[in-house]
Amino acid sequence: MNDMGHILKTELEARQELNSAYSLRSFARFLETSPATVSQVISGKRHLGRKSQEKMLEKLGFQYSSTPNKRVQKDQIKLEEDLFELIGHWYYFAILSLANLKGSKADPRWIASQLNISPEESNQAINRLERLGIIEINKDKSYRQISPPLKTTDEVPSMAIRNYHKSVLKMAQLKIDEVPVEKREYRALTISGNSKKLKRAKEIIRELKDLVSDTLETGPSDTVYQLSIQLFPLVEKENI
Repeated sequence: MNDMGHILKTELEARQELNSAYSLRSFARFLETSPATVSQVISGKRHLGRKSQEKMLEKLGFQYSSTPNKRVQKDQIKLEEDLFELIGHWYYFAILSLANLKGSKADPRWIASQLNISPEESNQAINRLERLGIIEINKDKSYRQISPPLKTTDEVPSMAIRNYHKSVLKMAQLKIDEVPVEKREYRALTISGNSKKLKRAKEIIRELKDLVSDTLETGPSDTVYQLSIQLFPLVEKENI
């Protein structure tokens, strides 16, 4: 937590990249502080106290440990780092799905060629999945998932989950140009709606996700798909 300026600057730039109209004032409002404070921290002119830093980090989705036991803290940080990397990158889940394809193998170059990622990323992912006990690699280099299905919980850093969704959205942007229309499906809908019905709408989206998964997983698998559904308000809450 000794480099809050860098953390805030990186997060602000990432949000402005997605929305050029996103202002320092909007960022400060999200952090529940003043624009002057954010600006001074980013420029290095002001250093926040521990409680103020912890509050901002919690808002940004970071987790930290205050345990005095250095050994436990080191192990916890390593585990959180592994989870952050796993949840934060789309290709970890893609590698798990690749295991279901005929002829799949835990070869960094083969996986890299299938997913269009670098061999270094592939190698790190395979090692991490094996270290966490999620996959088992056989002598012939075939592999399989030995852990239960992965699901996110409240203990997974929300920043990692946000990074995962950001990476999926970036991949969707690339695939809209690279993949023929007959091999993909993109839909968008803008509606005025009743916010009190949002809970049921989210339940329907989850039911749809399961239905699509059950449909595609019927029979032998010959490729890997990514399904991403977004539902979000276009009108800021204070304007409603």
